[in-house]
Amino acid sequence: MNTRIRILVALTAIAAALGAQSPGAAVRLEQTFNAAAQALRAGDLEKAEAGFREVLKADPRSMPALGNLGVVYSRQDRPAEAVKVYRQALRLAPNEPGLLLNLGLAHLKMDQYAEAKPLFAELVMRNSRNRQFRELLATAQLYTGESAQAVADLERMSREPGDNAGALYLLALGYLKLQKPAEAAAAFEALVAELPVARAKYFEGRARLETGIFDEALAALQQAYQAEPALPGLETELGKVYVSLRDAEQATAHLRKALEQNPNDLEAAYYLGAQLVQSGEFAAGAPYLERVRALRPQMWGTAYYLGKAKLAMKKPAEAVTLLQEALQAAPGDRSVQYQLGRALLAAGKPAEGKAMLSKVGSGAPAEAPIRK
Repeated sequence: MNTRIRILVALTAIAAALGAQSPGAAVRLEQTFNAAAQALRAGDLEKAEAGFREVLKADPRSMPALGNLGVVYSRQDRPAEAVKVYRQALRLAPNEPGLLLNLGLAHLKMDQYAEAKPLFAELVMRNSRNRQFRELLATAQLYTGESAQAVADLERMSREPGDNAGALYLLALGYLKLQKPAEAAAAFEALVAELPVARAKYFEGRARLETGIFDEALAALQQAYQAEPALPGLETELGKVYVSLRDAEQATAHLRKALEQNPNDLEAAYYLGAQLVQSGEFAAGAPYLERVRALRPQMWGTAYYLGKAKLAMKKPAEAVTLLQEALQAAPGDRSVQYQLGRALLAAGKPAEGKAMLSKVGSGAPAEAPIRK
């Protein structure tokens, strides 16, 4: 995916939206908006959030304040809240391309590809030459069962003049999803010509990891590590590969290092928390999962692994709530059913617990590799 994709910030005057205010109040509110916009540009997200919220108290229909509050939430890694305010803003300005783009990006952050796809399709329909829009649409298509369609457009893009790194990465990923390894290898080779070796191998490792080719993913990521050990995101991907290979020691070491480099890396926090829980270190893993849950409450895996930890920590009531939530998101998952049955028994609900365990059969099901 194009690593230069940015969240767009539309800083628009709000005087027209404040016509009903007294002149003095309108001036003060516009000053508040401008100060919040300046704080956003400077990266002071707390000040920006407070300012945009103050504007919205006086004028809940201020599209610029809503849109920029969404940008704040996105930058704070609060995509669910960003989606909510972007949708409010779009009701006021349904044709605003910046809002469509930002809403789609927020959905991507939550792996909600089906929700993002029509937004990117709309942007491509309006501007079919925009490479960013086309790459984003292809990304959504690759994760919604439309790999062949995505690959067809990515092949065209890879032959067009300009920066082809994003298109080549997605093209290679698409070929892997279509089980065309030779074509994928050629796309990865072309990617090396577009990017420094470390970054090219990093993206190859990510693509192979996503498609379950773990040994080749590890080999590519190790090449990236040899070339540039401090490459952002590399420790997280290495940790995820070792999680998939069930090497708990290496996975934990790399994920801890990823969080040392970037304490806000929620993906590293999630996989580290889940790995610690799976390794029996329940009290150590729970805080990482609670941190992720506070910002990404929609992730069913967080509820599952945290529920499993709470049960082991003798907190069955909390475990039941979490595991019921996980089962709602992943109905029929035998591991969730098993843990929920045990939690219900521990919470003093024998009938419900036995009924849940009867769905699993005899014995605990084998745990699948950690997943989101």
